[in-house]
Amino acid sequence: MADDTTTNPDGAVQEPVEQPVEQIVEQVVEQVVQQPAPEAAPPEPSIAATLVIEASPSAGSNSFSDEAEPQSGEGGEWDLLLGKLRQWLDQNELNNLWAQARKPVTILAGLVGLLLVVRVYSAVLGALDSLPLVPGLLELAGVVWAVRYGIPKLLRSSERERLLGGLSQSWKAFRGKA
Repeated sequence: MADDTTTNPDGAVQEPVEQPVEQIVEQVVEQVVQQPAPEAAPPEPSIAATLVIEASPSAGSNSFSDEAEPQSGEGGEWDLLLGKLRQWLDQNELNNLWAQARKPVTILAGLVGLLLVVRVYSAVLGALDSLPLVPGLLELAGVVWAVRYGIPKLLRSSERERLLGGLSQSWKAFRGKA
């Protein structure tokens, strides 16, 4: 246990003074009670618990909801949402929004479609690759096709020029420059 003795400035050693806990608590309570009370702060602003909105004549009747209009001013969020939606549709902003978002939506749809095609293509190739003998047979079919149809068209220069011209014309037509 640590030494609880203290030393005075003149060097004399003092023995510790033990006070009961109740006495210490009473002293603290007296100090707190004697302190002046702080001035009351102004109340902080708060959010209203309910919101009352009067229906405008342009909103019309609610044909989407089977519920009756709230009578006490409570709730009504659904009716408010439907009124805002009806007002937005009446302003014909949907066409303007679609005109602005057409290109990004089209690009996004194209990327999603491309992703699906690549995934299906890779799944088909993986399934064919897992079958025995199929990869070798497909490679053999490619070599046979190249020998049977490719070499006769590539032997004579006139045939090569006609083949390359046809490929070039097809490429230009594909790019829209034909």
